[in-house]
Amino acid sequence: MSGWGDHFLIGVNYWPRTKAMFWWKEFDPEEVRADMAEIAALNLEGVRIFLLWEDFMPTPERVDPRMLERLRQVLDLAAANGLRVIVTLFTGHMSGVNWLPPWLLDGERESDPRFRLIAGGRVVKSRIRDLYEDPFALAAQVRMLEAAAEAVGDHPALLAWDLGNEPDLVLRPRTPEAAARWLDILTRALRAIDPAHPITVGFHSPVLEEDLGFRVRALAPMLDFLCMHGYPVYAAWARHPLDEQVLPFLARLTADLGGKPVLLEEFGLPTAPPGQPTQWIPIQLEDRSFEVTLISENEAADFYERALEALVQEGALGAFIWCFTDYHPALWDRPPCDRLIHERHFGLLRPDGSRKPAADVIARFAARRRPLASPPPPLPVPADYEDRPGQALRSLYALFLQARGRSGS
Repeated sequence: MSGWGDHFLIGVNYWPRTKAMFWWKEFDPEEVRADMAEIAALNLEGVRIFLLWEDFMPTPERVDPRMLERLRQVLDLAAANGLRVIVTLFTGHMSGVNWLPPWLLDGERESDPRFRLIAGGRVVKSRIRDLYEDPFALAAQVRMLEAAAEAVGDHPALLAWDLGNEPDLVLRPRTPEAAARWLDILTRALRAIDPAHPITVGFHSPVLEEDLGFRVRALAPMLDFLCMHGYPVYAAWARHPLDEQVLPFLARLTADLGGKPVLLEEFGLPTAPPGQPTQWIPIQLEDRSFEVTLISENEAADFYERALEALVQEGALGAFIWCFTDYHPALWDRPPCDRLIHERHFGLLRPDGSRKPAADVIARFAARRRPLASPPPPLPVPADYEDRPGQALRSLYALFLQARGRSGS
């Protein structure tokens, strides 16, 4: 892909250790400066950041100029450390919570009931406007992306635009056609201002497992490259929580469906405290309970090494780890960490800022600057994949493992 480079790009998804989703409101350039230096010290080259929608757009007619200036500061600090940045617009869903501006409330649709809805700094119960079809919501999205593109579209650190983080988790489009119209409107508006930088959307593996309105085959022609987010620790069809082959398979399937190169834009796992073994912890919410796995730090390090090697061999563009750092205990009584305990511990750094074993493994791997590989032969994706995605995905994964001689591992 033009402008991307000739080697496998390794990066991280970024929220600051002491601020998390509150960093734009509580902006601390010195913390960001130190974090960007640490990311570069890990031999990483990419950083994915998220523009929390309500922070950047307090009203539907206005994008906050202070936030745009902070955005430019972040890119300046990234550039000073030789880092390139994917800017994710319309962050919406993040870490098990839906964060929306209050002016999007009181619409006709119900956001995903599995996730708390936070607007204006408080948990609310409300219906929301249709992000994909409501003219008011569409016009606001165009205003925001235009403002962001005008502010940093010329910045040397900008690598790409991401139009949304797993947007179906905020709201599913009524139809695949609605998703396609939404994407067409936004990509046209963005390219009118910034034709130079590639555009993508943060798809995650559930869009390959069931029909959530985002069909990769239909949407790929409007995108410059494709993204996929994969977490074996969450995937019911994975062989086990450390099944690294899930990740190259997702990259291959996404590329075969869309006919575009693929970045594994998110992958990772939560870790147990230092020195403790892999363990399962209960999560109790108001309407449901479940268990999550915390992987021992040493097992996590081995997983990252296997996963990165498999992704290189599969011909992926690169991989961005979820995420840079665990969150400081001062954040553990704020969303999402207050209820979703595992979200505290996905980082390459611990809450005190020290490195986990995985950080050193990734730093060594990244230092090698592995050349981009040619993708292997495509999977036999059926023409009717979208009519039976779950069944088709499982069948294709079995074939993928068989072809690589890994069906029993």
